[in-house]
Amino acid sequence: MTIDALFRMRFVVPQLWIGLDAIGANFAFEWDGTKVRIALPTDVATFSELPDGSQQAFLPSMAGSGPVFAEPDRDARTAAMILFEITVDTVTEVPHPKPTELTDELRRIVDAEIETARPVAEAAASLFVRHMRAAAPRQSWLGLSTHAPAQYGIAQLEYRATGERIFGYGPEQSTTMRSSRLRLDLSDVEKIVEDVAAQREPSISESLLADAWHLSDAEAANDQDRAILAAATACEVKVKQFIQDRVNPGGIAMARMILSRRSNLPELLDEVLLATLGVSLKNENRALYTKIASLTIQRNAIIHGGRRKTGTEQPRMPAEVATGLFEWLEQLPPVEHSCGTSRFHPEQHP
Repeated sequence: MTIDALFRMRFVVPQLWIGLDAIGANFAFEWDGTKVRIALPTDVATFSELPDGSQQAFLPSMAGSGPVFAEPDRDARTAAMILFEITVDTVTEVPHPKPTELTDELRRIVDAEIETARPVAEAAASLFVRHMRAAAPRQSWLGLSTHAPAQYGIAQLEYRATGERIFGYGPEQSTTMRSSRLRLDLSDVEKIVEDVAAQREPSISESLLADAWHLSDAEAANDQDRAILAAATACEVKVKQFIQDRVNPGGIAMARMILSRRSNLPELLDEVLLATLGVSLKNENRALYTKIASLTIQRNAIIHGGRRKTGTEQPRMPAEVATGLFEWLEQLPPVEHSCGTSRFHPEQHP
């Protein structure tokens, strides 16, 4: 027998400024046939309670917005929302009254029920925050638009009629292991200082690649759309500069003309690279070329359609794909140039 239940989850948003008329607002709607509610705090303590022994830092549900200047046609009273709550109507097979012992079988039931409701709560919270950030773009402290809100406190499954908790859990804990190869050794720092002393800026492609890694990082930004854009742009800038640096000096003018007309990354890495430097990523490393092509498809879909293209391969870790290309280019041996100019004829490829 199933019993009406409720899944409750609270989330953190970095001080979203709201009007006083929005304090305590509560909204209910259908999400794929499931009833979902979004609740804003009514005061500083609405959603702030933490269980005894919690390792999570205590947060108020809301705060004052800080100083704002007075405007003749504007009510300046503003609150900063820090916590909000999502609830999802569901059902449970855990009998009522609640058993005194949570057996392995009951734990399996509860876990399955939570894993049905939890993705709905997280998806609704994430979409809510993305819309709030888009609607208030000048609240620049809110972070990147697709950075999912973090869980706060205990998420729980409860009986809908009584509010009694059936089972709850805190935020997921994880540890990220990284390679020591990421570090900068003394020789690296010495090269950096040489550039600083010469007042040289980092290359655009390397800076874009660093941005792509940051945007890909789930602990930092976790914005895969922008990671794709940054990684694809880094690749295009890198390969174009690489061709100009490596091409026969007598063919630089022709190469620049070609590159001014071409920006399709797979094409640059195949026929343009082959014509100018005699090597093709498609021929030499088909697996990497395929990843670059996938990255380009999604980059174009975001730019021209506003979102990634579904139903096609999604590039995993776009910054890693770009890094693979950078490393492949840098390991290419210097080209033995012969007299003459590029064999590539741009008029054949309008």
